[in-house]
Amino acid sequence: MLLRRTVIAALSATALAGLAHAQAPAFPTRPVTMVVPFPAGGITDTIARALAQKMGDTLGQSVIVDNKPGGGGQIAATQVKQAAADGHTVFVGATEMFAINQNLFRKFSYDPLRDFTPISSLIASPLVLVVPANSPVNSVNDLVQQAKTRKGGMNFASQGIGSIGHLLGELFRGQTGGEYNHVAYKGSAPALQDVMAGQVDMMFDPVITTAPLIAGKKLKPLAIAAAKRSPQLPDVPTLAELGIKGVDAGVWFGAVAKAGTPEPVVAKLNDAFLKALKDPEILKRFSEQGMQPFPSSPAQFGSFMQSEVARWAPLIKASGASVD
Repeated sequence: MLLRRTVIAALSATALAGLAHAQAPAFPTRPVTMVVPFPAGGITDTIARALAQKMGDTLGQSVIVDNKPGGGGQIAATQVKQAAADGHTVFVGATEMFAINQNLFRKFSYDPLRDFTPISSLIASPLVLVVPANSPVNSVNDLVQQAKTRKGGMNFASQGIGSIGHLLGELFRGQTGGEYNHVAYKGSAPALQDVMAGQVDMMFDPVITTAPLIAGKKLKPLAIAAAKRSPQLPDVPTLAELGIKGVDAGVWFGAVAKAGTPEPVVAKLNDAFLKALKDPEILKRFSEQGMQPFPSSPAQFGSFMQSEVARWAPLIKASGASVD
């Protein structure tokens, strides 16, 4: 009797497994489109294109990068939101698109936590506090003293209103005191140009973009806004080492699919992303550019996004930053 029950149970399990396999959606059945909310040539685009090439080998289909810049990520995100929930269209964005902009824009067309299914976090890069190469400021202590004693205080550049550089500057202001005047730019490149020219006193910007300029003696690094030092700038202390706590944030990138995408499809996409992030060629390329692999499971990325939204929402409100 026991043997008979065991055989029946085994057959039932096999039948259920076969049924589950039969019900699992075929994926991918055509090329996968990776929608990026920035122009070609930018950091997010560079990451997406590097991963897409390797992912195609894993998925057995081409992975195409489609650049849809504008609207703080809304144009790209809406394209994915309106696509079929079958995993063939994914959204690859940065911190602002997933954790900041929905609380920054007065009207915003998507909710990153409600409208999308997390696939994986991808890449992270810490921010570094920089000043002009010829600045008389040689340390964070010098900077803080200048902000407290210099008439008019210090001006700090950012990539734009509500950007990670803006919010980190506000955190720095709150932790150190003194007078800091925010100067918003349209992107990192023009802001860095004015910092290098000495027209603005300081800026928080990712190591990805600043490391080459620091190496070229065009910028002077004062501190890393992260829990640990950057491998690209090992001699630059963290703000925490200097006694300034809580000012640690970096830019990060991740991938999501439309809400309702079947779990087996999300799992395949996650596997393809993670395999690409482990590729030695990719690791070497990203490391040289100051980018650190930041892989995760879908559940881990979902929890991380929730924590980031909760972290930045009150700061955005307190700063009064908003975009129409």
